[in-house]
Amino acid sequence: MERVTNQSVAGQIKELHADPDTVYGYHKMTYALLILGFIINHKKVYRLMEQYNLLRDRSQKPARVFVKYRWVMPCSPLEVLEMDIKYVWTEEYRRHVYVLTILDTFTRVALCWHAAYQIRQAQIKSIWESVIVNYLQPNNCLGRKIQIEVRNDNDSRFVARTVQEFFKENQLCQVFTHPYTPQENGHIESFHAILSERLSRQVFWSLEELEQCLTLFYEKYNNHRIHSSTCYLPPMVFWDCWEQGLIKRIVNEKQKKMKFKLMVPYHNISGNINLREVPCSPSTTLDGLEKAKVLKEMYGAVTLPQPSVK
Repeated sequence: MERVTNQSVAGQIKELHADPDTVYGYHKMTYALLILGFIINHKKVYRLMEQYNLLRDRSQKPARVFVKYRWVMPCSPLEVLEMDIKYVWTEEYRRHVYVLTILDTFTRVALCWHAAYQIRQAQIKSIWESVIVNYLQPNNCLGRKIQIEVRNDNDSRFVARTVQEFFKENQLCQVFTHPYTPQENGHIESFHAILSERLSRQVFWSLEELEQCLTLFYEKYNNHRIHSSTCYLPPMVFWDCWEQGLIKRIVNEKQKKMKFKLMVPYHNISGNINLREVPCSPSTTLDGLEKAKVLKEMYGAVTLPQPSVK
């Protein structure tokens, strides 16, 4: 057995550090030296690396900013966005598919979705790049100085340093919900309940089969499905009405609640000024008074015609 000097051991450590792929901390460096034939323990390696300034900086997890307010009350579209991942079982490989959705809390529009057997940090950044290009930039969010908040839970993919840095670079304020508080991300949780109800009707064989179902679901959800929180309008129709100034936002500061009111009759949304008649069988018709009563039940307040006095 040959004794070697501390300088020789330090020289070997420096040689290993010269390769970017073997810039080890003291713990891994101990095993690297043992494999090379040195008989040395981790305490000795730590002292030598400390003496020759070879210790790596301790990697610290990036600091997380947690949500300040439990209830979300944005003033306009694209101010507060929520994202989350849902798991859907498929039979082909007997494994779950991850479905990532990004939702605008003001309009309830599902801005983007992605389904895959694995969702990695790079994919999350790619999905958000799509949101930036298709929604944030066309709406000139930076020019209008909209402070965009991104809410998500503490999933390891969302916590990752590269993902947090991506949001900072793109001037998006990422905030994390507190553990065991799904209500802080309540809009996306509500959306997932709707999605679960749809997916529960079918057993999916493959990812491709699931994607076909999701494509139809998201299109129908955004453009056709009525949502009670958006004036009983589909999310995209609600967004369009908001842009036209047809929606009034009402905030109850005391109860921390927000609701909306449509400022025009619902039948005007389609561009048809006249009220549609109630479908009748060919052999029956409704007179003006009966028709108005039916319309009142459908649309609310309708001026009933007065019977003529003979």
